[in-house]
Amino acid sequence: MALITLKNLARNASAHWQFGKSGGESTTGHKGAADFLPLRHVLTFAITRTAMQLLKPFRSALILTAIVSLSSTGPGAQNLSAREWTDASGTYKFDGDLIAASDETIVLRRKAGELEAYRTEQLSESDRTFLKEHLESQKENKPPEEMQTWTGREGLKFRGRVIGYGSKPVVLSHARGKTQINGKSIEELDQLYQFMVPKIVAEYDDKSVMTINDLGLWGRKLRGKEKSFNIDGVMMILENGEKVAAPLFLFSSEERALLEQGWENWNAESTHEAEKKREEFLTQTAAQEYQKSLAQQAQVNQRIQIMQLEMLAVNSGIVQVWEVQLIPLAGVAARSFSVVVPAQNSLTARMLAEQKYPGFGSAAVRQLNYR
Repeated sequence: MALITLKNLARNASAHWQFGKSGGESTTGHKGAADFLPLRHVLTFAITRTAMQLLKPFRSALILTAIVSLSSTGPGAQNLSAREWTDASGTYKFDGDLIAASDETIVLRRKAGELEAYRTEQLSESDRTFLKEHLESQKENKPPEEMQTWTGREGLKFRGRVIGYGSKPVVLSHARGKTQINGKSIEELDQLYQFMVPKIVAEYDDKSVMTINDLGLWGRKLRGKEKSFNIDGVMMILENGEKVAAPLFLFSSEERALLEQGWENWNAESTHEAEKKREEFLTQTAAQEYQKSLAQQAQVNQRIQIMQLEMLAVNSGIVQVWEVQLIPLAGVAARSFSVVVPAQNSLTARMLAEQKYPGFGSAAVRQLNYR
């Protein structure tokens, strides 16, 4: 299961961008790379202890299958944007998968799974040319933006796509027996508003407001007047297309730690507009990668459950464990490899292996367990 482990990140521009002493060894461990450090370490991915505990009973070849599945090292798993990058001086080279890019900033995934952000001005001319072509192709073939699911600090799920940081006013009033938010009754508004507004009132005005009903009682005390709250936080686009500022205290502790990485730098009076845009870009990227990791986590959980059922079948003698050698078919540029398959017989094992890896044909098959 891919778990996001968040780094302790500095909260100001100078801490985000620290240079080692000239000619020394950088914090990345590369000599001569002191002037080529990442803007920030965005996220780190690792297999969780829970997943490893679930896998622990499945010793022998089935563990290998699970680890290969988790690390996506099978045929066809290569990232098309993986490349060797070079700094502007041409002296420092390193590998990384391109995760996201803007005109000023790129985010790369390094071999250890960590995401790092760099300024494009630090890269070689050939890398900048590659990025320019990449961004042009993205404009022409940009996939539709997907909604994201987030968790509130009390466990409630809500949907909205993170686009950066910002501020928006929330104006509350009470009319015709109903609490109005920005001129609309709360029942007419998106689920996020229904969840968010009572929390805003509790945070800034009356801690007894916990629910929409409490908000209605609180609204009566306005006696026809308006109460305005200027909300600073994460800018999100809702499913109806509306933009809303969601305060950071709204999110669960894990998601808040993710989203507030660049908040203080963005919100500082001394921060220039270009730096604000960079922080918004990095926050968008972190949010997207976090959502991907949640989807991968669900897939891994499902795979673990399937493995548990398969192992029960093996232990009960319903199926056996087979190792199937697969070789590439004509025209497929790949190496031969072996997979482990639970099946009733060798013929079924061959069929299952070929179904999972199209473009490969089965060769030798051997049984791994005997009852």
